[in-house]
Amino acid sequence: MSYTDQDVREGRQLMNEGCENRLVIGDKLLTVTAPGGPDSAFDQYCDEIGLSPKTARQYRHTARMCTPPVRQLVADSGIHVSYSALREGARLAPSGKPYDEDYGTLRSLLHQASEGGAGRVSVTQYRRALGVEPALRDLLDPYSNTTLADYLDSLPPQERDQALRDLVEKKVKVHDALKRVMDEKRRRDRETRGPECGGGWSDKAAVVARDLVRLSDQGAAFMSRYPPSASLAFTNEQKAACKEALGTLDVLATWIRVRVLDDQPATADNRTETRDLVTV
Repeated sequence: MSYTDQDVREGRQLMNEGCENRLVIGDKLLTVTAPGGPDSAFDQYCDEIGLSPKTARQYRHTARMCTPPVRQLVADSGIHVSYSALREGARLAPSGKPYDEDYGTLRSLLHQASEGGAGRVSVTQYRRALGVEPALRDLLDPYSNTTLADYLDSLPPQERDQALRDLVEKKVKVHDALKRVMDEKRRRDRETRGPECGGGWSDKAAVVARDLVRLSDQGAAFMSRYPPSASLAFTNEQKAACKEALGTLDVLATWIRVRVLDDQPATADNRTETRDLVTV
């Protein structure tokens, strides 16, 4: 199967329209659910429009970072820039700031592309200019826009060989990354389709059931991050914090049994001594 230049132009136009739609959705999310607001209201709105809360937060953040002047600059340049590239520039670095605040690096790449007669700025090219390599878990994620094979194919031969050697030497890290990816996939599936609890967001019982299932998923993911082989040495202060957390979880377990499952509380005669609990 082959394609023509016209096919490329039409495909890019469709991609540009998809990018614009995502940014517009992000703008809408900014107007109806401000960052820092109640998560419940945000999640409910996402449920009403059929959008994953995680994806919605990504749309909202990218729209906030990619301001109208930046969008106009990209449109006027005539250079194809995908939504994935704009998202990379908005992504937060470990410092807490976007990797390409104000999209200064993207502006330079657009200028270079225009002078060189290039028709697009790829995500891989943009990442290299930012000095950002994709995280291993992102490469292993089946939902990622850049697969491990795509990333390796984009590297020069010498860099590709080194990257392959690094993967072999980091066998444990690759295994851990795969495990995290699968945990994240399960949580993402929950967000996409929701637990099969019936009812809508107006049904409080259904909402409680869904939240508890998601809380259970978080607990399972937490335990999987710290296998029995992991060596943990806590200070007294850390142990006290863990004990306080355990007390809260004990209260939560009792709350579920009494409020949700309608179990009768234990009588005074058969109650065992309990830990100091925190107030919820």
